[in-house]
Amino acid sequence: MVWYNDAQVIIPNESAKSFLSHEVVKRVGQRAYRYRVDRVRDAETNQVRSRWTYLGRVPSPGEDAGAEPIVARRSPERTRERLVDAFERLVDRLPYGEVTAGAVADEAGLAHGTFYRHFKDKRAVLVRALDRVREELERAQPSFEPPFGSPAAERARVRVWVETVLKRPATHRGVLRAWYDALRVDVDLRAQREARRRNRVAALTTYLERLSELGAVSIESEEPLATALVALVDSVFRTEVLERDAPDATLIAGASDVFVRSIFATVDGLGGVKSARRAASSGISATDTRPESSVKKPT
Repeated sequence: MVWYNDAQVIIPNESAKSFLSHEVVKRVGQRAYRYRVDRVRDAETNQVRSRWTYLGRVPSPGEDAGAEPIVARRSPERTRERLVDAFERLVDRLPYGEVTAGAVADEAGLAHGTFYRHFKDKRAVLVRALDRVREELERAQPSFEPPFGSPAAERARVRVWVETVLKRPATHRGVLRAWYDALRVDVDLRAQREARRRNRVAALTTYLERLSELGAVSIESEEPLATALVALVDSVFRTEVLERDAPDATLIAGASDVFVRSIFATVDGLGGVKSARRAASSGISATDTRPESSVKKPT
């Protein structure tokens, strides 16, 4: 006995006696194949079983029946991506818990066995789908690496980064909802999320430190601010995924404003910071709007 595209095929046995046969057509993807199925009784075990004999491929409409079929071999990577595309379509329509490996294979137009040749389970497909979302995000968002521009240019860079992240759910809402659903029970996914969060905090901290060194901003402690801002983006991102069916332009714009103002609130020009340190040294509150000459300096 062997298996062929999820169908049991029993090799002819001389000791088996055939007493009934019929033909069937089995479809695999876009192709159809014809088999003869014999009902036979095994002389040794006296059990009745089916014996499948492959007869050939069924020609497509308009195809020359006598022509040698052209077999288009699909690369493994292309098949994997086809399964991931099918998974994305399913989670756009169904909760993650209702999606099965078989449903993904059916949606992709592939045999169920093909799914397991490429993925261990539906979680593995989810991980690959999330990787694709992150790859798209990394290509779309600006880098925080030098060179640095004017305060206005840096404000624009930061705002674009925040808005790019927060608008991403619009194109992958189903996958991201599936991710949040899986996070509730998947310890490994939660650990990976925390690791990525720490990396974002570290990258933003480094960026803020470089801006401070240039005198472009005045931040007393960069890492706590970076931690708070990353938490802000994560919170709004979650809201966009789970509580919105379309981008909330007002929410995204408000979050972007808070993010930008938290970094650049004291900037009046590159190298011209109204810093709390400079204000304190002259006896002026960082929020004091009076001219410096009208404030009595400490003796």
